[in-house]
Amino acid sequence: MNRRTLLAATLLPLPGIAGATTRLAAPFDVAAIRAAAARPARTRACTAPPAPVTTLQSEPFYTDARFSVPDPARLAADTAATRPLRLFLDAAQRGAEDWLRAAPPDAAACGLDALDAWAQAGALLGAFNRQAGYHRKWTLAGAASAFLAIRDAPGLDPAATARVAAWLAAVARRVQPDYDRIPPAGAMAHSSLNNHATWAGFAVAAAGAAAGDRALLDWGVARLALTLDQIDAAGALPQERARGRMALHYHLFALQALAPLLRLAEANGHVLSRQQDAALARLVALVAASIADPGRMGALAGVPQGHLTEDPRFDETTRYARDAHGLEVLQGRRADPALEPLLAPRRPFRQSWMGGDVTLLWGPRQPPSAR
Repeated sequence: MNRRTLLAATLLPLPGIAGATTRLAAPFDVAAIRAAAARPARTRACTAPPAPVTTLQSEPFYTDARFSVPDPARLAADTAATRPLRLFLDAAQRGAEDWLRAAPPDAAACGLDALDAWAQAGALLGAFNRQAGYHRKWTLAGAASAFLAIRDAPGLDPAATARVAAWLAAVARRVQPDYDRIPPAGAMAHSSLNNHATWAGFAVAAAGAAAGDRALLDWGVARLALTLDQIDAAGALPQERARGRMALHYHLFALQALAPLLRLAEANGHVLSRQQDAALARLVALVAASIADPGRMGALAGVPQGHLTEDPRFDETTRYARDAHGLEVLQGRRADPALEPLLAPRRPFRQSWMGGDVTLLWGPRQPPSAR
């Protein structure tokens, strides 16, 4: 396989032919995950997904120029409007997780049935406004991850598999236009530069891997380069640092997309440049240190750190550590013993936009005796 370096200037897709189909690698080793299961899971009854969502409108919930102060009523409305998307992912990922826990192939078929129901209905392909569009790309990321986990299970309906792969690619092409225009250097709070661009990269690249479309994969990888190349000397992402009291929250959120996108890129022949590898190390160091002491990020952002939901059940450290899914994905890439005391007490991490059970899918492999 030719190795492709993520150069600092990589802001456009690497050469590829739109719609060209080839075998692209999943970012995780399904056989190894299944082999590591302490005991085979039973196939649970299939969960029917909700009615397909073809169009969606939702409204932003932040009330200030830094997008750092949410309006509780608007946030609740956005959560309610997008609930069917989460239920859909739950249905697809339930089967995928059973399959990964060494259940029989019927489990994978359950996951595929949920994905195919939405594929046949053309879900996610209609009109979505900006806020709803964010949820479309997050849903695409979670659906494509689930598909990559089950696609090689024996006995799956090949017609359904093909439909789902084609649908994921079609949704990816709906996601791309909002992130194609790269604003000039220094632009702040821009979705083509901030965590939204990273999530779009992960979603489109995952759909590309699922559909065997190298052009989609490379488009996503270009957003990985774009994100890594923004990391400053302190390890911060300027777009997320500018979020004020939400800076740490959004560094963690960006890392939730960056880490699996990096795994996906590397599985398909891309390698980081030396500068980007060093930048990633700075970002990880800053985020880990700021989880332990949010004042570290607060000093960079110029304001004490808050959270999207100020849940009194979580203390200052726990509320951030529970969002360390990206660090868990990086542990599955290259284990760092220094991060284990932070991550181990909080496993399993879950995030439907990352495929469901993040620890199972992306985390470090452990022998059954260690579980």
